[in-house]
Amino acid sequence: MTEYLSYTFNDSEEFISTFDELSLWSASFGLLLFKHLELKPNLTVIDIGSGAGFPLMELAGRLGNSCKLYGLDPWINANKRAKQKIKNYGLSNVEIIESSAEQIPFDDNSIDLIVSNLGINNFDNPQIVFKECNRVLKSKGKLALTTNLCGHWKEFYNIFYTTLKQLKKDDLVVALKKEEEHRGTVESVSKLYTDNGFKFCRYYEESFEMKFLDGSVFLNHYFVKLGWITSWLNIFPKESLEEIFSALEQNLNSYANENNGLTFTVPMAFFEGEKI
Repeated sequence: MTEYLSYTFNDSEEFISTFDELSLWSASFGLLLFKHLELKPNLTVIDIGSGAGFPLMELAGRLGNSCKLYGLDPWINANKRAKQKIKNYGLSNVEIIESSAEQIPFDDNSIDLIVSNLGINNFDNPQIVFKECNRVLKSKGKLALTTNLCGHWKEFYNIFYTTLKQLKKDDLVVALKKEEEHRGTVESVSKLYTDNGFKFCRYYEESFEMKFLDGSVFLNHYFVKLGWITSWLNIFPKESLEEIFSALEQNLNSYANENNGLTFTVPMAFFEGEKI
């Protein structure tokens, strides 16, 4: 039942060529970004965490050749895929730069707009990244981002907590809660702006639902394994993993049988700040 416990990420060009089928996860946030992002001519733009090229290529297409865009990401194989897209799409206004957002390779006051679709989720130290964004942005330059918020998959986590209590592992509830709550809130994200030289301008909240047939399907879904399994495994003792996840899978399946499947809520938000 628990084959997903042995999952390991195999970073390769072959993998990224299939991962390039844009997940519904990234697309939902990208659509939120495009819904609220103000498009202007003659912009110099950085996409932080550009990965395999979404939303970078779409943004380049929507802004056109009066604008120059740069994709910034340290992921080598994803960058190769993004460069192939630039060639295939015939884009002349996009360039990929292999670099971390903690050291943005641009001069001070040289960028008009920075965007990041779900990038903030992967920053080890978001304070440093926000400071770097502030450094390279021109006066009144904008930093616009999307992120999932605390409360993500709350239905799943509630079943997870119940499972741990059933197994009399109440001591592990705290660790799971910490993992769940590392996601941002409107208050914590807006504070990142105001603490690092930005005027916090606006935000918009939305949510969407992800539906799965049952718990076995959910835990074995390729994107769940890619994005979440490792973080869950790392918070529990190795000798307890089989017991915990077998019980969790069973509880998820029981819930699905009683409720015509699993429906998990994903709260998300668009944020925008302006350099002071």
